[in-house]
Amino acid sequence: MSSSDAEFATQTLLSLVPEAKEITAVTLSGGVSCDTIKVNWHSGSGVIKRALAQLRVPGTWEADVDRILAEGDAITMYHQLTPEFVPKLLGRNDDKLAIMLELAPEDMSEWRQQMLEGIVDPKIGSELGKVLGIWHNKTTGVQLPPRIENGKKRLYDLRAGAFYGGMAKIWPEYEPLISTCAKELMESMECAVHGDFSPKNILAGPSGTWVLDFEVTHQGAPVFDLAFMCAHLIIKSIHLEEQKDSLIATIANFLAAYKEQRGEVPANLGHHVGIIIAVRVIGISQVKYLNEPAKLKVIEKARSLLNGADLI
Repeated sequence: MSSSDAEFATQTLLSLVPEAKEITAVTLSGGVSCDTIKVNWHSGSGVIKRALAQLRVPGTWEADVDRILAEGDAITMYHQLTPEFVPKLLGRNDDKLAIMLELAPEDMSEWRQQMLEGIVDPKIGSELGKVLGIWHNKTTGVQLPPRIENGKKRLYDLRAGAFYGGMAKIWPEYEPLISTCAKELMESMECAVHGDFSPKNILAGPSGTWVLDFEVTHQGAPVFDLAFMCAHLIIKSIHLEEQKDSLIATIANFLAAYKEQRGEVPANLGHHVGIIIAVRVIGISQVKYLNEPAKLKVIEKARSLLNGADLI
């Protein structure tokens, strides 16, 4: 890790735990939007996060760095609703635009990587559908923290504009449909929406299942969380042919468990999934593990969903 990252992590930790000694800091591999640094000290451990102004992608993709404060608000809110599925917020320094989270148990690992290694457990789909349904139910019709209630700019910068707006330009023949879906995301205020509910943000293992990365959390349309998870699972079902049946079962479990909590799945779910899987192949946020034949299959699936085909 760079000396500046280590210095930032050390200073942030000392602002939260002034008595900390014997401090070590190690950068964790993460996504495109944040620096994530594991810190240990004489009496504890945690993970410090700060948001990037320019995301780690080839093109220009910028977002306000104060979204990390909204993530802190969201972690507190979601941990209160489902404490076994969300890490604790150990501290925050709003001046430094940094938060510190509980460190995950060592037997947990990234769910995305597990699947890419051929390990698919459909029961996790059931867990996540239940959790998401609880979140959407419990945040409907209630006053949400201001940064979440006023989170549409983050949604636009990181999802509605970057994903949907970008795909409308790439596939102009679908522009009216994509714009309608984007308008739904920007105008709905139905409930709290995680905004990045995908396998890369799930840790799973013998100790349990955690959901991470809440920086896009906003008050909006619940269909987006459902679509984001389904999109990633569909892409993996195309990539991992031997695990296809298990991945389809995971999607079915996810939607069934959500429906048990929420009572319904939005009728236009397939349209949103089609947009998102297209983005992951030819848009601004492309997955790196697909070969060319698989990319063509994903594009075919995306077009079929936008044309009204069944999800699975």
